[in-house]
Amino acid sequence: MASLRKLRNKFYVRIWIDGKERLLPTGCTERRDAEKHLRKIQSQEMEVKQRIRKEIDEANKRLTITDGIRYFEKNYGREHNLRETTIYTYGLAVKDFKECYDNVGYFESLNSKHFPNLINYLENKYNSTTVNIRLRGIRAMLNYLLEKEMIDKIPFRVKQIKTDKSLPKFILPDEMEKIYNHIPDSEMSAIFRIYESTGMRLGELKESRREGEYIYVNKTKNRKERIIPIPLERIPDYDIAMQTTLSDSRISHIFSDVCKEAGLPGKTLHCLRHTFALRKLLELNNISLVKELLGHCSVKVTEIYTQFPETFLKQIFDERQTNKTSATYQRVEA
Repeated sequence: MASLRKLRNKFYVRIWIDGKERLLPTGCTERRDAEKHLRKIQSQEMEVKQRIRKEIDEANKRLTITDGIRYFEKNYGREHNLRETTIYTYGLAVKDFKECYDNVGYFESLNSKHFPNLINYLENKYNSTTVNIRLRGIRAMLNYLLEKEMIDKIPFRVKQIKTDKSLPKFILPDEMEKIYNHIPDSEMSAIFRIYESTGMRLGELKESRREGEYIYVNKTKNRKERIIPIPLERIPDYDIAMQTTLSDSRISHIFSDVCKEAGLPGKTLHCLRHTFALRKLLELNNISLVKELLGHCSVKVTEIYTQFPETFLKQIFDERQTNKTSATYQRVEA
């Protein structure tokens, strides 16, 4: 039965629920006043206990931000068969989410008023492109937790911020020569030549295989296998590149370092993909085919390369062929 207990000069009503003591504040310092509260609770003790049990159950079901992120990181990448680079990027996104709302605690405590705080937090750390990358990862996490019924609703709509669309960054032929002159060893030269002559994304090399004069990329960004013809003189480079034990991030860092040593700061490995795309667009004059070579999900994505005038491209790219003649592409297009 309920009874009184005095702590720090105030009275509490003590109730035992499932073997554990629960203290209900009376707000009284005088026993006579506290006893009035006690008698009222004693007359409704069963109802009070049921209400407290319900509150305890609801509290236990509340998903903490930490637990939700842990569940997402443990399961999402495996269930969706994501590449390591995507899993890593999503991990950075949810880490920022946790740090932004470190004082909130539970997902159910978040609402639409909290979204501007997230945007401010991200914009103080990153440029607009990176902010949107982080937001895509956060949106994936919230949708996943809702799908798994771990949260009842998404606390706010994750909207991307507006960015200034920049043109693709490419590497000029003479710049490419400077880069190769600064590459430390033949293995790295082979790796970079393959990225230059195939336009593969950073993580796609290790997910590819060669059959004759064609490279098959198995695990692409849009989950569709694609075929890329490889120049005959680049086949030995491909075979060397496929033997590397270097991680994707290490390859990327080495390329950036080499570019700095060559006097070309700001160039990244992804610039090789842009350079390949521009060369192929000029060589083939077929945007649909270039789309297939790049593995884009839509021609609209490829259209960014058409913003460069053809006369401009002809001026900056020499006549060296980085892939085979257009006849080779008939098999790819089919």
